[in-house]
Order: sequence, then C-alpha cells, then structure tokens
Amino acid sequence: MNEAIMQDVNDQLAGVLDYDKAAKGVLSQKKVLAYILKRTVPEFESASLDDIANVYIEGTPEISTVPISKDKTNAVRHALERQDTPKIKGAQNEDNSITEGSIVFDILFRAKAPETNELITLIINVEAQKRLNPKKKTGDTYPLLKRAVYYASRLISSQKGTEFSHSDYDKIKKVYTIWICMEAPQGKSAINRYQLKEQHLLHRYKEPCQNYDLMGIVFVYLGNSKVKDQLINLLDLMFKSSKTASEKITALHNDFGIDLTQEGEGDLEVMCNLGEGIYEDGLMKGKKEGKIEGKLELALELLKDGMSLEKVAKYSKLSLSMIKELAKQNKLI
Repeated sequence: MNEAIMQDVNDQLAGVLDYDKAAKGVLSQKKVLAYILKRTVPEFESASLDDIANVYIEGTPEISTVPISKDKTNAVRHALERQDTPKIKGAQNEDNSITEGSIVFDILFRAKAPETNELITLIINVEAQKRLNPKKKTGDTYPLLKRAVYYASRLISSQKGTEFSHSDYDKIKKVYTIWICMEAPQGKSAINRYQLKEQHLLHRYKEPCQNYDLMGIVFVYLGNSKVKDQLINLLDLMFKSSKTASEKITALHNDFGIDLTQEGEGDLEVMCNLGEGIYEDGLMKGKKEGKIEGKLELALELLKDGMSLEKVAKYSKLSLSMIKELAKQNKLI
C-alpha cells in the first residue's frame, strides 16, 4: 500500500474515531439522556425531563475509556460510587476478561428510580451498531440482540463484590442496556423493550416483581421517515439530519428544550463536519463491501471482541500495520 493510500486510510480512521467520540459526548448530555430514559425505561415514564436530568441521573461516567471485564467492570462501579459531581462525562466501559475477550460499553451511568430511590445501572450503546447483524470472527453474522443480553448479564454478574458479597443476592441492582441503531428493520423507526416476566403455569402465586425484574434491554431503531415520537425525532435531528451544527443547536433549544454545553456544541460541530462523509456514505451503512471504510468497521469490531491483530488483518484483508494503528488509536493496545 503506497504512502498516499495509507495516509487516506489513517485520515478516515481518525475521522471515524473523532465522530464516535463526539457522538457519545452529545448523547451523554444529561438532558439528552433524560429523553432516552423517559421514553424507554418504565421507572422514569412519569418523571419530568428536568427531574430526570437534574435529580435522578447520578455520577460522572466517562466516554469510551473503561472496560467491562469480570474484574474491570467492578473497578468502574467503584469509580461510579465515588463520584459526586452532577455532570455526565460518559464512560468507556470495557470488559477485558482473560478468557472472554474485550468488550466496550459506550456510556455507563447510574440513576435513581423516582418511586423507590433504588439505583439503576444503565448503558447507552451507540458505537458498534451500524449493522443489525454484525460480523463475527468467522465472517458470518450474529444477532445484535444476543450481544445485548450478554452485556446486561455482565452488568448483573459484575455486581458481586461491589453491590453485594457472598450470598446477599437481595442487593442486586437492576440494569438496562439501551442500543441506538442507525439502521432500522425494513427502514422503519421502532423501539423494542425486552424484560424478564413472570408466567403462571399452575395456580397464581405472584412473586414481587422487584425480585426478578432486574434486566431490561431496549433497542431504538432510527428509520428513514418521520414519525410522531419525540425521542426518535431528537435522535434523527442529531444523527441523520442534514442541518448544520448551528441549525441543530437552535432546533435542540426550540423543539426539545435542550441547551448543550459549550463542549457539547463542539461535539455536535464535529459530528456535522464528519457525519456525511464518514457515516452516511461509508462506515455507518457499510453497503459497499469493497470500500475501505467497511473493512475498517469490521476490523474494529473484531479487535473489540478480543481477536489477535494477526487474525484481524487476515479476516479484514487489511495490512497488519494498519490494524495496529487502528487498535492504537482506539486504545485497544
């Protein structure tokens, strides 16, 4: 690969990473998170957006910088427990289990349920959801929903040693993993929620729901047409609209009552500058398999799943030096 092509690839890679970072920065604004919680998490349905943002959301998660592994997730939890500032910074939550590979949670934070005051751990994922059925190591695909179940399960199991010890399972806290997908089934926007539910096969003994309703999974699919849904319209404005950053900032204020911080406005500017070239035409939709963007996307997925650099180079058909640069820039090595 000649120097000019390598430079072009590096420029594209840097743009992709900058876009991801900026997107998470905008999503981690507390008022934006409030819209997501109110629309998708039952515990917050009756709360006002202002209360969710200013009263119930806790901690200072960090964006794309912390692992999810068996041992490292607990470290993240300890860090969350020590935080007392109201600003949401986002968090990279990565699970780097020795036996199970590396995973990255995009934004991890906690919020108090309005009625019970119980802490709920929530993940907002927006990075690796360009396809509804991403590629796995063999080149085949897997259902993204199964990955979401795995993430939620890791958040449950990681509570031992932080939320509870020994056999104090009554202290397990509820978790949600919320996935924002830039593709939608049949092109139509949709919101799906998956929960544990009780079924009565004989007689009608009812267990208190707080003893089993401990895991929630939500998928938000962004389609190609307008719908009458505030959350979908908010996300469409931020991620899919062709408006300029200035126009989006004005619309966020006028239509949604969201005033971004100065840092948030900067992130939105980055998204608008990079979004059309990187996401709409290449990496996000990934429809042209011969494009270098699609190969970079596959390589990044495989790296996050813990595959060796050599195998990632083999399966993505990219050079080993390029894979090393990709891993380095994404803080995976």
